[in-house]
Amino acid sequence: MKKKQVHKPNWLVTMLLLVMAILMPYEGAWAQTKPSSGDGSVDNPYKISTAAELAWFRDYVNGTIVDEDEADGTTHPSASATLTADIDLSEFCHAADDAKNPKEVSWTPIGNSDKNKYQGTFDGNGKTISNLYIASSVWGAGFFGYADGGSIKNITFNKANVKNDGLRTGILAGDAGSCIFENIKTLGNCSVEGKNGTGGIAGNANGNISNCENHAMVNGTREVGGVVGRFQGSGTSITSCANYGDITGTDNFVGGMFGGFLNGTILNSANYGNITGNSYVGSLAGFAGTCNLNKVFCTGNITAQYVGALFVGLIQGSAISASDILAYNSSIKLIVGGVAQKIDNDMAIGYGSLTSTEMIKAFTEEHLKSGLVAYLLQQNVSGSAKWGQKLGTDSYPLVGSDNKVYLDGNVTLNCLGELVGTDKITNTKPAQEGTFMFLHGDSPEHHEYMAPTCIEDGNIEYWKCNLCHKFFSDENMAQEVSTLVISAKGHEYDENDKCTKCQKEIPSLTLGNKAITIEKTIGTEDKISGYNLYKYTAPEDGTLEVTANSNGKFTYGTLWESRTAASYLTHSDYTNNGNSRDFKITYDVTKGTTYYIGAREGSGNAIEGNVTLNVKLNGLDRDLPAEMTGYGTEKKPFMLKSAEHLAWFRDYVNEGHPNAWAKIADDVKEIDISTVCHEADAATNTKELSWDPIGNSDNNKYQGTFDGNGKTISNLYINATSDNTGFFGYADAGSIKNITFNNAKVKSTGDYTGILTGYEENCIIENIKTLANCSVVGNDFVGGIAGRASGDISNCENHAIVNGRFSVGGVVGSQEGDDNSITSCANYGAVTGTDSQAGGMVGFFGSGTIQNSANYGDITGTDNVGNLIGEGIICNLNNVLGTGNVTATSNTKFGGLLVGCINHSSSTASGILAYNSSAKLTINKTEQTGDAVKAIGEGSLTYPEGKNEADVIKAFTVEQLNSGEVAYLLNGSKSEGKLAWYQKLLGADADAYPVLTAAEGNTVYKGTFRYCDNTTFSYNNTTSEDAQVHKPSATLTSPEFDSDSHIYHMGCRNEGCTLHKYFADADGKLEATESTDGKFYVENLNLTDATTINTKAEFTVKNLQYSRQLSEGQTGYVTLCLPFDINVADVTGAEKCYPVGDMMIHMPTADANVLKFVLMLDEQSDIQAGTPMIVKLAAENAAQKLVATAQNVEYNANFFAAPAIKSLTLRDWDGKSGMMPICHDLSSAIIGGVHTATTLGTGSYSLREDGTFGIYENVLSPYRVYLNIQTSQSAPSRAMMFSIGMPDDSSTTGIRIISLGDGKQTGSSAIYTLEGQRVKGTPRKGIYIKNGKKFIVK
Repeated sequence: MKKKQVHKPNWLVTMLLLVMAILMPYEGAWAQTKPSSGDGSVDNPYKISTAAELAWFRDYVNGTIVDEDEADGTTHPSASATLTADIDLSEFCHAADDAKNPKEVSWTPIGNSDKNKYQGTFDGNGKTISNLYIASSVWGAGFFGYADGGSIKNITFNKANVKNDGLRTGILAGDAGSCIFENIKTLGNCSVEGKNGTGGIAGNANGNISNCENHAMVNGTREVGGVVGRFQGSGTSITSCANYGDITGTDNFVGGMFGGFLNGTILNSANYGNITGNSYVGSLAGFAGTCNLNKVFCTGNITAQYVGALFVGLIQGSAISASDILAYNSSIKLIVGGVAQKIDNDMAIGYGSLTSTEMIKAFTEEHLKSGLVAYLLQQNVSGSAKWGQKLGTDSYPLVGSDNKVYLDGNVTLNCLGELVGTDKITNTKPAQEGTFMFLHGDSPEHHEYMAPTCIEDGNIEYWKCNLCHKFFSDENMAQEVSTLVISAKGHEYDENDKCTKCQKEIPSLTLGNKAITIEKTIGTEDKISGYNLYKYTAPEDGTLEVTANSNGKFTYGTLWESRTAASYLTHSDYTNNGNSRDFKITYDVTKGTTYYIGAREGSGNAIEGNVTLNVKLNGLDRDLPAEMTGYGTEKKPFMLKSAEHLAWFRDYVNEGHPNAWAKIADDVKEIDISTVCHEADAATNTKELSWDPIGNSDNNKYQGTFDGNGKTISNLYINATSDNTGFFGYADAGSIKNITFNNAKVKSTGDYTGILTGYEENCIIENIKTLANCSVVGNDFVGGIAGRASGDISNCENHAIVNGRFSVGGVVGSQEGDDNSITSCANYGAVTGTDSQAGGMVGFFGSGTIQNSANYGDITGTDNVGNLIGEGIICNLNNVLGTGNVTATSNTKFGGLLVGCINHSSSTASGILAYNSSAKLTINKTEQTGDAVKAIGEGSLTYPEGKNEADVIKAFTVEQLNSGEVAYLLNGSKSEGKLAWYQKLLGADADAYPVLTAAEGNTVYKGTFRYCDNTTFSYNNTTSEDAQVHKPSATLTSPEFDSDSHIYHMGCRNEGCTLHKYFADADGKLEATESTDGKFYVENLNLTDATTINTKAEFTVKNLQYSRQLSEGQTGYVTLCLPFDINVADVTGAEKCYPVGDMMIHMPTADANVLKFVLMLDEQSDIQAGTPMIVKLAAENAAQKLVATAQNVEYNANFFAAPAIKSLTLRDWDGKSGMMPICHDLSSAIIGGVHTATTLGTGSYSLREDGTFGIYENVLSPYRVYLNIQTSQSAPSRAMMFSIGMPDDSSTTGIRIISLGDGKQTGSSAIYTLEGQRVKGTPRKGIYIKNGKKFIVK
């Protein structure tokens, strides 16, 4: 050892040290002395008899003092020591004391770090250590700081005062690890104060502790105990320990023995002190994990703010048992939240459960004083453990007392606690000890066995004591039972999700709220059997969200991929659902998959009353109507296609989804909502149905984005008596845009009424239009677009009529926001208010800017009336226009052609503020003239620097407004870049005023432009100064014939005008172009049987077509005569076209009464106009049309003139010989065609629709052929049969003859005279022909 304190004797040094000791203040920190005996081993420990030797031992363990051959700082954690005398530490640790000790000295613990834990054996040998003083801020404060392994025993602490601002604090040890404690005692004059983990003996320990006794007062924060603050041993035990001190913790987990006891056994131990804490406070422990309680006794009051219990505040483990009596004083007080609780066995444990609860016994103070409880506790004790009580002195049993209790005779205690024979309990051992008997009532109540069901528990057979009402498995009540219940077995489902025992099926869930019943569950939280099951089949991929509402209960939820799954996909309980006490499951699901949703009460119990499950998929808690898509989010808004979709969306918003997004679908042009809102109709017995606005209360303002996508909503109908009326009722934040309203009728007797929205707050409104067939009527705050608004509004246009009382505007009734803007908005509708504040834009304008906006409608109110604003506070006006008439019905000065009244001098004007100089300002029925006509009725505006009112506020004539000048000026005298104002200057659709809607060709340019009559003007819709512009006075609205050019003019008389056009007909249907050769051309002309052309023009048709619609399935032959040349290859729908030849042949027949004629045909490729033709129809003609085409056909006045008639040569022929003499049966035969509908003369024949050739009695359709035959006077009247003869080289005669039928027949029932006239009705007496044969009527 380095003997820095041991030297050769030197009297001078000795004297110097003596003087220093006398003069030096009494602090003692330097006076350590090595014990004179022992080497520090277990077998030969250091023998310590003084404080100096104890201080030396501490420093030696901690490495402050080292052996001679050791390096500085070498520690000796295994050194052992024993006390040979009582020790007073006041020399080595003490508080500051001006009288004795000017400086505080805190004891440095033995084992001073986590790396230097004491592991030796320290035996106090029954001695007392006095005046331990610690004041520190470290982890692990106590006589020993850190210990692990080893043993500390047989010490009594007197006047110990330990205070630590760090964690783990105790009088004996701060952090003791697995060190064994035996026979440690702290006296009542001791105290310990710390933070988390504070105990009378130790702050933290996990080794065996026995025969320890704390009388010290203990104060801490969390995990505070009389013996140990936090005990976390495994398989260890606490035996024969007691706490008498008062224990106080300012936080949770406070106990008489332990603040927290994680694992082990507490045996033959007691608490006698009062315990106080915030929550989880118990006489034995604040909380316990896995442990066994055996022969323990508790007395002393318990006070908690939230959870307190007689033994343990919170049991966290499931293996907590009692193997012998757990006794407590029934007179102690348990106060929770300031309220005294009823003392009974139910209060033994705060939260959690304890098996063998029958071991819990309450005893009165009489029982405790009698010695009975000490007698019961001392029965069957093991080892050195003992209980005792000095009767007449001690009020209750004491751990370790030598005053054993005996029974001198028999003692009986019935189950009500009534004790018989207390005088037989004594501290004197009798010659023959008595017995103790416990008796129950003599009339137990019997309960039969009841089998459990799937969801309801059953019970065992049992008997209930008629006195104490405890339960027993036998009639003699010898075997008490704590569990009567036979747990329900749970459902057992088959492959169809149906219980094989009770037949219950697993219910299916749909989107929305579903009332369910939470039944008792059998399995644990990690098994599907531990849940009430519901199933949901995902109709699409997305995020499934299931939220429970149990009205204040605790619920757990899980999601399983199948009913037989071993583990859940996800789970939730109230701990991860914010402040809610119910579960919320979120999971990404797959389309078509069935999922199983599990729900249970936190502990598996049933919940009385309904529990609601809210099911959402992709944020939706209800199914979408047919053909509606989307999730109502920004990325996937609802896509609306019908009135039913709109009504569904409204209800969805109004039922608690104010942030939903929606858009009218691209493939929809208009949504007619008359099916979901309409007025009453008595004729159809239809009841009125008024539209319920979207956003229907102040607590449910619409805050999403609604995009009309440029589509139209028609037939909005509202007839209400409430405030805040419109398509939207309340709107806040968000955006509403791109909607046109058609035929909207909105009426309310309440305030805040508009077609789009009644009450808007910070909502952006864009591109809203109401058509002229719309109207809105309300009380106060009425607008064509919005009743009241405080958000920005742009590109809105109102054409509706607006009527109200107060604050009435074409766009907004009252704009009440700060620094908001109305931009590019227009009102065309008449605005009428029966009270104050009426304006074309707004009735009342609070603060902000109106720019690039216009009013064209007439405005009426009592006062504060203006084209733009009725009454404004702070108005910034920029480039605005007012053209309507303004009428104030009262005698007021608050009326102007732009603004009725401006109240604040900070209002400004810039650009130009234009109005129609022809507009009327009428006040109190008097039209104002001269200086009385004001743009601003009352108030003033501030103008840009260098400008005055005349520079900004300008009146313009109608001519100026029409010319484009004002539009150009409103755009800041520019035509390029970003523009707001436009105007179509010419044409039938020209704008009378500047407008705010851009369209093709309506940008206004300034320059020197020339009309088509060579006059000039300054504003145009084109930049070209060379092109002529149409002069409106030269307009031709219908074709005008030019006899010199033989063509029609239209659009403009001036042929150089861009609007001039040529037409080839008087109806303006055939547009023509002039070629360089001076001719006029029509690109296409399609002729049909119904075509008529009203024209005197001469022109060429580039592509001419004639088409004839055939009847379905029509085949055979038809006639054709066209007014233009054709090539037969250009005829579709025809197999062959045959021009009619110059000859008709008479052939003999077997019947002398019938004449047979053959019309001879030619065969040509090119056929001239006017040529009669016989056309054989094509066998295959899917289009059922006959079509002939030609190109570059000249058209003149004779185009449709009847073609020339051709006379036919008549010959007889026998069909064999080559001789064809002249036929004398006919006097003449001519063939001709028609180009227009023509009435045929007598003797005319044509090919009928049925394919037969015969007399044609009606008007012949255009482009057909007819044959006129005159019979010879000498020839008798006979029936005629017609055929056609076509060239045929394969025939022996060179002619192929095809019959076209009997010329006199039109049907099987037709009757004719001998002259060939058809008989109508019943024939009279005479000779007639029918079916080609004569018959006689007598």
